[in-house]
Amino acid sequence: MKSTRKDKWSMGAQANSRVQWVDAMKLFACVLVVLGHLYMSFMAAGWISESSIYYCLPIQTVYTFHVPLFFVCSGFLYQRKRTEYGIQAQVTSIKEKAVSLGVPYVVFTSITLGLKTLFSDVVNSQATPFLQTLFFEPIAPYWYLYTLFLLFCVIPRQRTQTSLVRLFAICFIFKTVYVFVPLSWSVPDAVGKVLTNAVWFAWGMLLSDQSVRERFLKIRAAIIVIALAIVLSMLVYSKPDTSKVTQFFIASLYVYALTSVFVLLTGPGVGKWAASLSKYFLPVYVLHTIAAAGIRSVAIRLGIVGLPAHIILGVLASFIIPVVVYEIACRRWWLLFWFEPKNALRLRDMEKTHV
Repeated sequence: MKSTRKDKWSMGAQANSRVQWVDAMKLFACVLVVLGHLYMSFMAAGWISESSIYYCLPIQTVYTFHVPLFFVCSGFLYQRKRTEYGIQAQVTSIKEKAVSLGVPYVVFTSITLGLKTLFSDVVNSQATPFLQTLFFEPIAPYWYLYTLFLLFCVIPRQRTQTSLVRLFAICFIFKTVYVFVPLSWSVPDAVGKVLTNAVWFAWGMLLSDQSVRERFLKIRAAIIVIALAIVLSMLVYSKPDTSKVTQFFIASLYVYALTSVFVLLTGPGVGKWAASLSKYFLPVYVLHTIAAAGIRSVAIRLGIVGLPAHIILGVLASFIIPVVVYEIACRRWWLLFWFEPKNALRLRDMEKTHV
């Protein structure tokens, strides 16, 4: 049955506009990432017990779905972009992604490792070997950029709905085999990250098709599914659980339900608000751990050791410092280049024309 409602996310009319639900969902996931890393740092510092239900339940629950939501958004935007198809177009796309993702990945991974080395006496975890970290075993939160680039390399844009469905099915099968079949050898970290997250990326690509969204995303179903996910989380994640099977199943429930909620319920008010904040997503994502760790180190050196004070300082630093740094960077192209190479070069060209 043909839908009569207006679809504000259709690939035709809205190909060059912002997608409100994507902005809102990325903002939601970004907040969860920041709070999750901050909460984990309190555990690493000894303020919270790792086996406590107050730690296990929220951390394990959130970590099943918050980064998968990023991959859903990235897959949607990747497939939605109007472009030519073919090998040459794919090579060009990979080159562009190598710069746009590679620059912030290398810059902020290097800064993080440098600070860990410099403040080795107060950090929660020591710096790992630079080249090994950069090329083979990326650290949080930058592994998302690393994995996203690999997904861009191995997954081309699809021409038809049929090919999108086929791609999703293939990624789902690979994910299922990876989590269900025990292997006698260790899978390289890069391969494991691709196998783990390709299914979310492909789901996002599939959602770029309007008929798929209208057919499979339903609010009633989302309410039932998210209720089931919450119940399972409370039953399973009240204590440490590392089962890949459990994580995949619960993550699937949350990802479907939350995607449905954001796609179907993001209104103009929320969408406009999220769009205005979307420019801060990358700065907050790449800088929040650096900012929070820096403030924590300074506070400890000043004798501030109480958990309430560190919670307040950590939350404020994680959001405010990245925003301030980004606003300053936007005034100089060579600073903006660290975050957004493509936009930085445009700013440089604009500055040249006004000289």
